[in-house]
Amino acid sequence: MVTRIGKSMFAPRSTDCGETRDATLGHEGGEIDLRYSSSIFEDFLHTMSLIQVEFGSRSGKTAPFATAVGECSGGSARV
Repeated sequence: MVTRIGKSMFAPRSTDCGETRDATLGHEGGEIDLRYSSSIFEDFLHTMSLIQVEFGSRSGKTAPFATAVGECSGGSARV
């Protein structure tokens, strides 16, 4: 699942079809390999999503971006 972070896109580590691909952060056609920091970055994105959901529930507003990573229909979430 690809996650949008402002104008950037985060693609988590993949092991599909027997091929392992490191997590990447893409921006304006470029791509940064997150080989050493992908698990830390995924934890950060998950925590930010939880904060968005909590903020939305406490403020009484439900916004499209207030969905935890992995729970958004369409396979992507905004952080």
